[in-house]
Amino acid sequence: MLGDEKLAVDATVRTLQSIPDGAGMASFSTETAAIRLKFNEDPATATGQLITNGDQCVIYGNDALRAARFVEATSTDAVINVTYGTYSGGMHGLINYGS
Repeated sequence: MLGDEKLAVDATVRTLQSIPDGAGMASFSTETAAIRLKFNEDPATATGQLITNGDQCVIYGNDALRAARFVEATSTDAVINVTYGTYSGGMHGLINYGS
């Protein structure tokens, strides 16, 4: 484990703010409400990967960590709890394990 971050996700598009040097993956869970995630452009309440309240997810690849953008999926603000770690495999992107 390289570090942790708690990120408030609201109607403003957010990015991960505390990515440690050497981080190659981030495991996170959502609290309070659903969020949307996109890597290539800003998500909106109706576009992007839907991650529901309580879902456990992993983002692989430093490039994906830096490209990840989050926004609330409803009018309710959410929180994501992130744990960063090392990963040197070839996978890049999101795995959603559900709740």
